[in-house]
Amino acid sequence: KTSLGNEASYNAGFAFVRYIAQKYGDDKLAEISRNLSKITAMTIDGAIEKAIGKSGGVLYEEWKEFLRKDYDARTFSLKDNIVTGTIVADVGFANFYPTFSPDGSKLAYVSNKQADYFALSSIYVYDFKSKTEKLLQSGVRSNLTWSIDGKKIYYAKHSRDNAHWSNLMDLYVYDLGEEKETRITHSLRANAPSVSPDGKTLVFIAGSDGTLNLFTLSIDDSNVRQLTRFTNGEQVYNPKWSPDGKNIVFDYSIKDGRDIALFSVESGDVEFILASPHDERNAIFTQDGSKIIYSSDKTGIFNVYQYDFITKESSQLTNVLGGAFMPSMNGDHQLAFSSYTSDGYKIAIIDNPQPLSNPSVYVKQEETSFVSAERLSSDNGATTQQKDWQALRSYDDSQYPQYEDTPYKNTTTSLTLVPFIRVDNYNPKNKGIDVVKLGLYGFSYDVLDHYGFFAGAAINKTGERDLFFIFDYRGQVPGLSHIGLEPNLSLEVYNITRKTDSYISLPLDTIPVNISYNLIQFDVAMKQKFLSEASEVELRYSHSRYDASIGSFILPESNALIPAFSSLYLVGNDISATWRYEKNGQSRTQEINPIGRKIRLRYDYEFHKFNPTSDYEISNGLLVPKYQKPTFHRLELSWREQSKLPGWKHTLSAHLRSGSILGPPVDSFFDFYIGGLAGMKGYPFYSLGGNEYLFTNLTYRFPVWENIDLRFLHLYFDKLYGAIYGDVGTAWTDGGVRGQKFKRDAGVELRLETFSFYSYPTRIFFNATYGFDQFTRPVRDTQLLVTYGKEWSYHFGVLFGFEFD
Repeated sequence: KTSLGNEASYNAGFAFVRYIAQKYGDDKLAEISRNLSKITAMTIDGAIEKAIGKSGGVLYEEWKEFLRKDYDARTFSLKDNIVTGTIVADVGFANFYPTFSPDGSKLAYVSNKQADYFALSSIYVYDFKSKTEKLLQSGVRSNLTWSIDGKKIYYAKHSRDNAHWSNLMDLYVYDLGEEKETRITHSLRANAPSVSPDGKTLVFIAGSDGTLNLFTLSIDDSNVRQLTRFTNGEQVYNPKWSPDGKNIVFDYSIKDGRDIALFSVESGDVEFILASPHDERNAIFTQDGSKIIYSSDKTGIFNVYQYDFITKESSQLTNVLGGAFMPSMNGDHQLAFSSYTSDGYKIAIIDNPQPLSNPSVYVKQEETSFVSAERLSSDNGATTQQKDWQALRSYDDSQYPQYEDTPYKNTTTSLTLVPFIRVDNYNPKNKGIDVVKLGLYGFSYDVLDHYGFFAGAAINKTGERDLFFIFDYRGQVPGLSHIGLEPNLSLEVYNITRKTDSYISLPLDTIPVNISYNLIQFDVAMKQKFLSEASEVELRYSHSRYDASIGSFILPESNALIPAFSSLYLVGNDISATWRYEKNGQSRTQEINPIGRKIRLRYDYEFHKFNPTSDYEISNGLLVPKYQKPTFHRLELSWREQSKLPGWKHTLSAHLRSGSILGPPVDSFFDFYIGGLAGMKGYPFYSLGGNEYLFTNLTYRFPVWENIDLRFLHLYFDKLYGAIYGDVGTAWTDGGVRGQKFKRDAGVELRLETFSFYSYPTRIFFNATYGFDQFTRPVRDTQLLVTYGKEWSYHFGVLFGFEFD
């Protein structure tokens, strides 16, 4: 879902749970949770029905009908006296912080427009004369302020351009004439700037350790000064200057609501103007400084009010059904605010706003006792015991025991084990139950994510196994941290076995034997961000050992038992350096239909001991393998561009891959392979291999069914996308690229985005690809030829993601 959809789901879930608790009793919530924990529980509907006696669907419809009646009753008196203004920015669900330019001719605001998330907002400027708007700067989601001459706009935005690559807020300024952004602060955690009336100083908020304070910054010399000294978790928001520059009004919060306070620049005193059980926020001064305009939920709906410093009274300026926030005044004749509607926040304007003499009052939820119409009883008439929710809200966290300061000790989460079943047909000789592998994942991480491990094991009936163990460390490394490097370190171990049967040819007979392949690999890796958040460098060393074991067998003529033996045919070593750049657009379709750029450039230096033919020699009376010692350099590039087409839900993706083993040819064991699921899908994996390769892909992707919204057992079906694609590529060992005959394929793909048990991503895909070019290739070191192409290939998978590189 979008940010608005996620927020709506969260709020609806909270309200639904509260309804269950208040009508059927708090104990039913615990009972539903216990029912869900049972291994036979597939959906929440059944868990609800066992606890309450009604299915989840029936209960949901009951709750919706209650809400409809309740809302109608509580908004009935408002409908004849609505004051909402005129909407001037209605595209997107996140339109915030409207701010008039000093001359009142323009309105700057923050909006996500057609983006899916609140975080993907930008600054737009609306021109009242031309009735047009312009995108000013992307990646901004803070409130903003104009310079006094109207030529610049100050704001805050997130950046990871700091020593620790942390996501911190800093202040920026945009020059409208030069169309240039300049960063003002670095790693200050600064937000919500406001320019002083003389144009020389910015007030803003910043903080650490869970507390926010007011600060000022001299625009000329960047001299930072702290104004307030809160230390107990207080939060401050939205500071604004008074017209005379003597005071700063701001939002203050210590618990769950906000109050409005005034900071005296001369004395340093803080005075609370509005401090009530209600939530008051977003205060600004009127042009003459005699009043403040602010937003409050005193009736249960946020509306815009004005407070008169002389009369000490407040009067209401708007009367909306959704909510009115973040007011801005153009002199005294125009009010702009962010209006919450059924499809998000819009920018509204009221000309010549006037206090409402007798505004209709929205009946607050507390005054209806919420379920008074249906009473706090279950269907059998038994009254249920309820929690005192008001007492829970009346907490005081300013009083706490005195604890002794102690150094932090690493604390890990409990070990989590996840069983799984996998169908693995990698070995084509496995049939029936042999393709099924039972497995277990296990993981545990430090609560600060400094270190942890992820491991897995799977085995089938024939004894083929897949094992891995990955240990990650993200803490400081002595020596490296002192020079500004904070890499992620990992130690990885992999072990894979596969079994097959073959034959040993003797002069008079051919003997069947069982062969087991055992592959084990140890990796040490270090990853470090480089130049930008999207760029990363990885250094890696891999040591691998591959051996083949032949089971015992009997010689036919002598009945002699030949014991099992093994051959270590590869001792591999690989030192690699990889640069990755990945910058994809964030959207609710970013997995199923990604947009952005992805680049990977990798260099390998490989030095091995390799015995491809299992040759041995006698040395000091022992049988010793005759190893070759190939040493070579390898270079590989992958570049993917994924762009929107004019229909924004459709994309075109271009992918280029190329690789080369530098220098003279090496044994085909070390070839690149570009067939199969991660490459040219119209040909098997090992069909296209060589010391060099070149491969391109073009994919057109489009939505088939965007809002499926269906559930079957534990699966929720969300989106279905289709694609048409084509590949051109080849791999070779001798000769240049000009002498190669390129292979071609084309196919279609379906991607189904689903979720298991309401939260776990479950991505399902199906590909059908036809290879247009037919060719033959010999099986390694034999006279046997295999023909590829002119046939369909099919791929199907269920994974956590859709991409394989």
